[in-house]
Amino acid sequence: MKLLGIADLIDAATSSQDAERSKPFPDIFDAALAKLDGVRPEEALAVGDTPYDAIAASQIGLRTVGMLCGGFPAEDLREAGCVELWRDPEDLLANYEHSALGAATVMER
Repeated sequence: MKLLGIADLIDAATSSQDAERSKPFPDIFDAALAKLDGVRPEEALAVGDTPYDAIAASQIGLRTVGMLCGGFPAEDLREAGCVELWRDPEDLLANYEHSALGAATVMER
């Protein structure tokens, strides 16, 4: 985060050390929410590039924005529960205002 110059944009971070089990279990998402005081699953969004991300997130009530850059077919990501799909992070950023992430930001204001 320091190398990329984004440390001031991050409220909290998790790693594999924060989760007993890996996806498709929701442990890492539970750990992330636990680090964000007062944020409920329905107030947050996960971003992932595998069906396992969406499956894990949905187990605790998180919606998932899918990324096609992970190599999984769009159909697999949709079936796993992704609420929308973007080509890659650059595509999501270019369309941020029209995305579920952008809508969530507007709702916070």
